[in-house]
Amino acid sequence: MITAVIGHRGTGKTELMSRLHIYLRDHAVTLFDLDTEIEKKIGKTIPELFLERGESYFRDLERQMFLELLQRPDDEVYIVLGAGFDVKVIPEEVRVLWVKRTTDLDGRIFLNRPRLNPDVSPLEEFRKRAFTREQNYRSCADEVYLMPEGSFANHHQAMAVEKMILTHSMVGVAGCLTILPDVFTSQKRWNLFKARYQGRGISLFELRDDLLSHEQILQALQEMPEEKFIYSFRKIQSGDFTYAQDPDFQKILDQLTWVDWAWELGAPDRVVQDVPKEKIILSLHQGSDFSAWSTCEPHVGHLKFSPEILNFSDLEFFHQWQRQSPHQRSFLPRSASGRWAWYRLLQKNQQLINFWKEDNGSATDQPSLWYWLMAPVQAQKFAAVLGSPVAHSFTPLEHSDFFHKRKIPVWSLEISREEWDQALPVLQKLGLTYAAVTAPHKENAARLCAHQELKAVNTLFWNQAYKKWLGTSTDEQGFLELIDGVGMIAPLQKEIFVWGGGGTLEMLQKALPHASYFSSRTGEPRPGSESAKGLKPKIVIWAAPRGPE
Repeated sequence: MITAVIGHRGTGKTELMSRLHIYLRDHAVTLFDLDTEIEKKIGKTIPELFLERGESYFRDLERQMFLELLQRPDDEVYIVLGAGFDVKVIPEEVRVLWVKRTTDLDGRIFLNRPRLNPDVSPLEEFRKRAFTREQNYRSCADEVYLMPEGSFANHHQAMAVEKMILTHSMVGVAGCLTILPDVFTSQKRWNLFKARYQGRGISLFELRDDLLSHEQILQALQEMPEEKFIYSFRKIQSGDFTYAQDPDFQKILDQLTWVDWAWELGAPDRVVQDVPKEKIILSLHQGSDFSAWSTCEPHVGHLKFSPEILNFSDLEFFHQWQRQSPHQRSFLPRSASGRWAWYRLLQKNQQLINFWKEDNGSATDQPSLWYWLMAPVQAQKFAAVLGSPVAHSFTPLEHSDFFHKRKIPVWSLEISREEWDQALPVLQKLGLTYAAVTAPHKENAARLCAHQELKAVNTLFWNQAYKKWLGTSTDEQGFLELIDGVGMIAPLQKEIFVWGGGGTLEMLQKALPHASYFSSRTGEPRPGSESAKGLKPKIVIWAAPRGPE
């Protein structure tokens, strides 16, 4: 089989191929990077080719080289394609693997790759093309690998999980997976979906009547007879219709493990008469009807509560509600940003219903398959990186081996500046024991552990013996290593401009006492740096979040 690997610029496709070479070393597999093959053929780098002949010439050469590689006699081939490759050229029989990160559409800037549209800023250039490319990738992808942020180098557990995903060798996966209509786009895509997930120990596959047609639901049940299914009612039926009148539904019911009825469709009386009580899950997706909905608990098999949760106090309240009856209740918080994915991982194997996703899934807060497989069976403690924004953090991957040995997962937690005082006590009750702290919370972390010397702390640890948070900062040590030799050039220091600083400002000023400091918000020199206003910087140290400026 030939596999074309697609994805945005900077996602990590080329590095992934080097890991696939390791994962598949016992197989007769050939791996190509299309850009590398082009450079070999023409004896020039891609940036040189762009400069001399332009993008149109490059795209023609790209297509020609790709079609040549398709003619190779190898049994199994992987070809990494550039971000701008015309996916319409890929033949139907070629499997397409979309390598994706959640930060893809945030935008990436490169200094070592050719500019495609120099008339706009690099970030604008990336974003303009990225949205169109995203649609193209989705239209042709047979499989999506949602990859975590960071480099896998020497992170053994992370690589072991990745290998299981990419070689389709997972066992005992557990959790729930919603079958989405995209997998029925072609017979090839459906066959590949079954090959990936049948017999992998997934607890439940969800079939939603608002996403799938009757024909697609029947096909899934007929062709995956050994799996367990939930049928989720999400469409309003009219009049006095009962599901017993539908012959297709009677066929479906015999193969179902559960029937999920959304409370928003009305009281479950209309489905109870057709479905045994012990098979019914009663779902609620808005918190306003919680009291009335919860009174139905004795009359159904399971309650699933999945509201939008806006703060940590509500998260704690409904977490306690679920834990009061863990076998009869599931709590799946939702958000617009997907910020509660870590909580769903915390609940792994601790409630009946808990979804993970392959791509976007059916809800933003569903964790990716990689994170799901990395999480222990039942986490009692967890580590986290705390900040805002934090989705781009490498911490979960970088520290995965260290904490895996201790059976402790590492997650990214989005906490706004205003939420800190409310969030920390809740997180501690839920099992937070170790934390990397980033902007804008380093000063808050120092206050939390009542540090006598540091005004900003980037590392926290809960000391059970003393019942208190301990903290330190590794910023200074890391920064000094980063700028080794730069800060020692005394004549240059005034022409080192530090833009921003936040919680690291004190450390920066200690490391570079003679540098010039500027507020990123106002663009004005900070006190003591006024004389730098007319200078041009020779070195800029960027210590502020990315923004329009």
